[in-house]
Amino acid sequence: MSKDKPLIWDETFPSLLLKGEGTAAFLHGQTTADIFAQKQLERIFLSCWLSTKGSLKALLEIRLSSNMAEIVIISGEINSIVDGFESVIFPADKVKLEVIKPIRRIQKINKYQSWKEFSPIWIANSDLIQNEISDFAQVTKEELEIWKIRQGIPRFDREINGETNPYELGLGDIINLDKGCYLGQESIARFFRSKSLKYQLRYWEAYGKADDFDIGKKFFNTNQDNELKKKVGVVTSSIKINDNFFYGLALIKNNFINKSICFSQKDETITMKKPISFALPF
Repeated sequence: MSKDKPLIWDETFPSLLLKGEGTAAFLHGQTTADIFAQKQLERIFLSCWLSTKGSLKALLEIRLSSNMAEIVIISGEINSIVDGFESVIFPADKVKLEVIKPIRRIQKINKYQSWKEFSPIWIANSDLIQNEISDFAQVTKEELEIWKIRQGIPRFDREINGETNPYELGLGDIINLDKGCYLGQESIARFFRSKSLKYQLRYWEAYGKADDFDIGKKFFNTNQDNELKKKVGVVTSSIKINDNFFYGLALIKNNFINKSICFSQKDETITMKKPISFALPF
């Protein structure tokens, strides 16, 4: 990454539009954000869309305006969101859903602070003036993937796998526990009351061969081949930095998250850290 200029994350995301006087009430009941508390219109804020059992289905950015909300899908599958929303929209909700043109999004980033600390800007490609970003260095596709892994930004069909919940993925800071009913609320409340999680997301680094760190590969508590060897986690994302060095994300069992070292199936040593943007669950 460039050392001379501040860095910018510039990416285009699938987007949705909700329109109608019932927009705020509908989103309030479907996402983890307290929509009615977002009084400042045109401000972009993060929220989660969950299943009824509290697992994360999508990570969203939302911008409210009068009787309307634009939604950018940071992580998730747009058809699943459309089907999920449309299945619960009724005439009495006074809201309509549209799939709109993907939105280009830019955000200042660095290697040390959480991405949640910086405000994004949504722009239409035709409106972009090059001078607006001329003072920033754009990261390459590979640099962006490495940065996202270090941040712990969950991806659909990897960290977002139909089972993981926001607390396990470090997104508890964008769940409002005081708002009224919403999809998945009862499950989220149980997680919070019990303070019990199966896994937490961790960033890892290791030397080895490519097939040692494929998605789905297991991590172990020891490199000893005996009854003490137990599975402690599973790889969810992986990227090769050079011929034999890898970065990635893994779901690590909750009773092992305070350890800094684990081992691959072939006994390579793996260093683990909390991702930069990971919010402690409780």
